[in-house]
Amino acid sequence: MLPTAIVLTILLGIIAYIWGYPHWLDWREKQLFHRPLPPHWQAILGDRLPFYSQFSPQQRQKLEAKIQLFLQQKQFIGCNDFVLTDEVRLVIAAQACYLALELGSNPYPRLDTILVYPDAFQVRQITSPDGYVVEEEDTIRAGESWDRAGQLILAWGTIAWDLERWQDGHNVIFHEFAHQLDMGDGAMNGVPKLSRNNDYQRWRSVFTEEYQQLLSQLENNLPTVIDPYGATNPCEFFAVVTETFFEKGQELQRNHGQLYQLLQKYYRLNPLGSRL
Repeated sequence: MLPTAIVLTILLGIIAYIWGYPHWLDWREKQLFHRPLPPHWQAILGDRLPFYSQFSPQQRQKLEAKIQLFLQQKQFIGCNDFVLTDEVRLVIAAQACYLALELGSNPYPRLDTILVYPDAFQVRQITSPDGYVVEEEDTIRAGESWDRAGQLILAWGTIAWDLERWQDGHNVIFHEFAHQLDMGDGAMNGVPKLSRNNDYQRWRSVFTEEYQQLLSQLENNLPTVIDPYGATNPCEFFAVVTETFFEKGQELQRNHGQLYQLLQKYYRLNPLGSRL
């Protein structure tokens, strides 16, 4: 049995880490704010990501600081012989950080590793539709975000496709990192960690109404701004509307004003204009 003094020392060390680490991240981000990315990295971002050149100088500085911190914190692994390059890391990190530009210095605390495949990958999905019979099915995925393993999987082929079709409402990076944000309160349920407790009632009210509206539109074969995949469950609905918010903001605002305002308040960004 460990002596009491050693146990207390360990506990104090854990408490100091939990309390101090977020403050250290804030300090580190402020330090990196004054350290721009190398010019050739900036050129990659300017060439591949339209939002980068549309940012104000201050927003660009903030994004670059977050990218550097992200690259220091997260491990990238190439799978199936995929070769990781600066462009791959930058494109993924920049979009993940754009999503969380105003969400603090550690918006993805549960994420440790990003696995990158060259193309869409196959996974075995185990389901029990009726609660009794277990079914196994091989499915093809472009991305996957796990709530316990600390891993996120992306297919570079899909990312490259998305880059060529900006503003079509589909973005696998936004989608999978939205799932990570969804886990911010400990559960992946379509409700991310919000700033104030009072915000949860409003969030659930608007999201439930909008989710049911999507189900109704699909049931009646009506056209939708939000991709039908969002009707899978509330968790996928949040990820899909995040894609829509950042890539088809004008249409979302016009057809789903309450939902747009709610996402605008959460992300503290306005894709149609300047930072809030």
